Parts: sequence; structure tokens; C-alpha cells
Amino acid sequence: MRRDHVRSELHRISGRATNVNEIRPERRGARQDQSLRPFPQYANVILRANNWGNSSYHGFNLKAEKRFSKGLNLLSNYTWSKFLDDVQVASEAGGAGAQSYHARHLDKSYSGNDIRHRWVSSAVYELPVGHGCALALPAGWIDKAFGGWSAGVIAELRTGLPFGVIEQTNRLNAFSSTQRPNLVSPWNVSGGRSRAEQIARYFNTAAFVFPGDGVLGSSPRNVGSGPGSVGLEMSLLKDVAVSERVSLQLRGEFFSILNRPNFGLPNGARGSGAFGTIAGAGGARQIQLGLRLAF
Repeated sequence: MRRDHVRSELHRISGRATNVNEIRPERRGARQDQSLRPFPQYANVILRANNWGNSSYHGFNLKAEKRFSKGLNLLSNYTWSKFLDDVQVASEAGGAGAQSYHARHLDKSYSGNDIRHRWVSSAVYELPVGHGCALALPAGWIDKAFGGWSAGVIAELRTGLPFGVIEQTNRLNAFSSTQRPNLVSPWNVSGGRSRAEQIARYFNTAAFVFPGDGVLGSSPRNVGSGPGSVGLEMSLLKDVAVSERVSLQLRGEFFSILNRPNFGLPNGARGSGAFGTIAGAGGARQIQLGLRLAF
């Protein structure tokens, strides 16, 4: 068993393309006027190489491993971490983007890749059935059909990805990409709720209100975490020697064995009729059979 404490800080992280031709805060108001831009002769002026991001990661990792013993191999890994950044990079899996080029100091929050808890375990087992094994079979087609199989399984349990909330209609009036609302009360809904209730309203939508025309919202870039995920996959594998140089591999793969829906992030557009609801899910069971000839 191995335990690790990880701490890292990265600077000059490249974020997504940003419009630097926004109206400055002191000039914002009830209207959005092209003449108020710093460069009124142009529309959006896009900065692509904006290496101004910062991030910090703190994690605790626990790993247990048992190498092949009597045909069994086990590997288990648990991570408890906290990931913060102040810029949305291209590879972030969840979360929202910046509110304003002139208010980057308000963008520090949980990273879109922050997964607080994650446990992954895998096992490979060479079944003790067949010639030379604990459960021997008669030589011939019985041994070739039922002997020499190995099974593998991978399980993952993790907490959800972060989500952010923005205004459906951007009235920051600055030619910015988004406007965030004000967060006036706790976003989470306490108490046990059914799956249907969580899908219909994942978070407290009344906690977010319109900040006003030309006003920056106080809601963080990423507010909280969406639904967690549970996955279980399995495989069966058998190698059959056809000749000295030729072998045949039979393979069966079973994805999402539990057939459990892993729900996506809630709708974070305040003002939308779907605000706070969850519309998508993955995790449908799939079975795949394969045959591979190696020579």
C-alpha cells in the first residue's frame, strides 16, 4: 500500500480566446454602444495566446496493489483532491467561462476539472479452469472451449464535475461573452430527494438573481458540483493457439454493466425555462464481441 500527498502550482496557463475590446467598467450602463469600446473602429479583438492563468492542486492519493498471485492481479486507487484555477482552459470538462476581460480577479474558483473524490479499482483473474489448472478438463474440444479464460473488471466511483451559472440574456452591456447572476443564498438543496426531484431541480434556482444592467454578478465562475458517476465494466478473454505462429483471440467486453444512468450537469442559464434541470445522461449498457487473428 502506498500513500502520497501531492501539491502543485502552475502559472502562465493558457486560457480560451478572449475579447479584449470590451467596454471598460466605468463606461458601462443601460446600453451597449460600439463607440464606447476602447477600439471603436473594430468589432471584437481576440487575444488567443493569453498565458495569464494560475492554478493550484492539493491531493491525497492512496494506492493498493497485489501483483499476480495464483492468477489474480488487483489494483485500487483513491484520490481526494482540491483543484482551483482562475481561467477556463480548453480541456476543462465542466464549469463556466470568464465574465469579463476587465474582471479576471473574480474568476478564481474550482477548476472545471475538479473531482473531489475518485476511486478506481481493477482486477484481472486467470480462471483456474483447463489443462494444468486447479480445475482440470479432459483434453480435446472441452478443454479448448472452456479452459484458458481470463476475466477483467474495472470499477469507478467519483463525485461530480463543477457547474457554473450565467445569465440567459447577457445585459452586462460590455460586448462580453457572459454575465453572471448574483448569488444571494445557498445554492444546494438540503434533505434527501428522489432522483426525479433532482433531475427536475438539481439546485436552488431562487439563490440566483439578476445583478442589474451593466453590473458584474457576484456568483463564482463555478458554483458547485453536479451529479456523481458510477461505472462498472468487465471483459472476458481467451487465446487459442491455432499453430506455432498463429493464434486466435476471443474477446467479450461489457460496458456499464449496472446500466445505471450517470446524469450530466444541470442547465446553468438563469432565465431559461430549463434552468436548474438535468436533460442528459450516459451509462447505457453495451456488449461488444470480438474475434482477432494474430499471425
